[in-house]
Amino acid sequence: MVAGFGRHVLVEIADGQRIICHPRGKKSQALVGDKVRWLPSEDEGTIEKIDERSNVFYRQDELRTKSFAANLDQILILIAAEPEFSESQLTRALIAAEAAGITPIIALNKSDLIEPFGRAWTRLAPYRSMGYPMLPLAIKPKTDAPESATQTDELMALLKDKKTLVLGPSGSGKSSLTNLLIPSAKVLTAEISQALNSGRHTTTSTTLYWVDANRNTALIDSPGFQEFGLHHIEPMQLAQLMPDFKAHAQNCKFYNCTHLHEPGCGVISEVKSGAGPINIGANRYRLYSELFAELSQTRY
Repeated sequence: MVAGFGRHVLVEIADGQRIICHPRGKKSQALVGDKVRWLPSEDEGTIEKIDERSNVFYRQDELRTKSFAANLDQILILIAAEPEFSESQLTRALIAAEAAGITPIIALNKSDLIEPFGRAWTRLAPYRSMGYPMLPLAIKPKTDAPESATQTDELMALLKDKKTLVLGPSGSGKSSLTNLLIPSAKVLTAEISQALNSGRHTTTSTTLYWVDANRNTALIDSPGFQEFGLHHIEPMQLAQLMPDFKAHAQNCKFYNCTHLHEPGCGVISEVKSGAGPINIGANRYRLYSELFAELSQTRY
């Protein structure tokens, strides 16, 4: 499945043709990236079965679950140097990726804005020390600088032969990135909208595009978001899904340590001393404490 709009979904068959399909029931359970079995029905089709998934990437708040895509190889979390990105949103997306067992890549856009980019790159230092792959980008450079072409080449090398979800807040440059890597994207989205009679959908739906002619490298464009709920995560799981915390949680005296107040806590010790190779800064500890409190409230 390559796109979904309510009960309408778009299924791509072996020859590259895309067919409008509908679920058997009232609600479609299929996600972009799913492999589905379908049967022709007049000039459209009916989804009969969804094959088993290797993973699903989603967020969940108190009211609903929002699934982005399935069967992913990696997630490209795109943030921008300006306006200033939310470290809480970034942390939440990284935790959700870890929980789903999907490799995250962080890309910082607007490297052509020297001072804001420098500040943002410095803010990301803890995530580089945790080992997250990180890439500078200038998707809309002011000049056709050679470094911009180099950045694009580096990105393409990371995307090659993989299915990648592009995730990020509104205004981070996701649509611009899609149009840069897939020049025909605007034409494709217009064709999809016309076929589904759905008008403009680029900001409200998830769509898969092939980057290469052989259809081995896929880019999945997702809607922007301002909130990223993690209500599907247990509070006691958090430390194991945050690499800097995980590195020190093994040194805790108690196996069920919350890392908030217990004596002999390896995490608290590291926050106070900063002596470990992977440091837990005060800001990261604050983010953890806030998330732990938020996720604990939803269960009592």
